[in-house]
This record gives sequence, structure tokens and C-alpha cells, in this order.
Amino acid sequence: MAQHKPAAGPSQEMQAFIEREQQLAQVQTMIATLTDVCWDKCISSPGSYLSSRESSCIENCAKRFIDATQYILQRAAHKAQDPSSGF
Repeated sequence: MAQHKPAAGPSQEMQAFIEREQQLAQVQTMIATLTDVCWDKCISSPGSYLSSRESSCIENCAKRFIDATQYILQRAAHKAQDPSSGF
């Protein structure tokens, strides 16, 4: 009787799919956080449209949030490559 050996792990295709889904989830989480942070900072009283001040505030807030996130990710990647270098 022939025995079937179970697969050693997920296929490369499945691993790539899982990685894409994880990246998508991270992006969605970042967008939700960005929305919460910038909304709370910039919108004083919701209305049917954004004032120019609110629009400008949201734009600047989003840019700063993205810049800060990229900086943190770059520092973390650098730290992972060279654990002896402190933050």
C-alpha cells in the first residue's frame, strides 16, 4: 500500500498569496489609523463639505503620517539588518 507524504508546507503560490493578503491588511490598517488620527485632528464639526482649512489640514496630516510611517519602517528594517546599531 502506497503512503502519501503530506506536503512540507504551503506552496510558493500560496505563500505569495498569503504575503499579498498580509500586506493588504497592513495597508488597510494604516489607512484606518490615518483616517482616525487626521479626522480627530482636523475636523472640528462635520458638515456636508470640508472647509479649505480642514482640507489643507487633512492633506498635511496625511503627508506627515505617511512620512513618519515610512521613516519608522526604514529604521526598523535597518535595525533588523544591523542589530548592533541602536535606534
